[in-house]
Amino acid sequence: MNDLLLHLLKDVQLSTEGAGAEALAGLPKDLAELLAERDGGKGTVGPRSRPLTLWSSTEIASEAQGQEVSLAVPGLLLFGTDGGAEGYGYLPRLKSGKYGRISLLAAGAHEFEGMGDSLLELLQQLAAGR
Repeated sequence: MNDLLLHLLKDVQLSTEGAGAEALAGLPKDLAELLAERDGGKGTVGPRSRPLTLWSSTEIASEAQGQEVSLAVPGLLLFGTDGGAEGYGYLPRLKSGKYGRISLLAAGAHEFEGMGDSLLELLQQLAAGR
């Protein structure tokens, strides 16, 4: 796992167990690599202590499909939340900003705010207070 990624997640209580390969099928490579080592977690990111709940591979499979916004935005893969009304996800059809956030109350792709092209970039943006 990337050292910078681990540094950004230092205040997130990550799982001590990793997910199995079958649970990671279809996930973006960098997210799958993280979950293979640490299958989810909860805590804060950055000096402003932005809340972050990173779902486990099991939660991604169940929660993401249960969220109305997942059904309204084809291709959106939700993998966590801010603990409230914002979800963090991956929208592969975008040319840039494939990782970002979306209101869990939103009903369309126009609500997706691209924040980076990797999980690392998304976490850097969150840590910077964006």
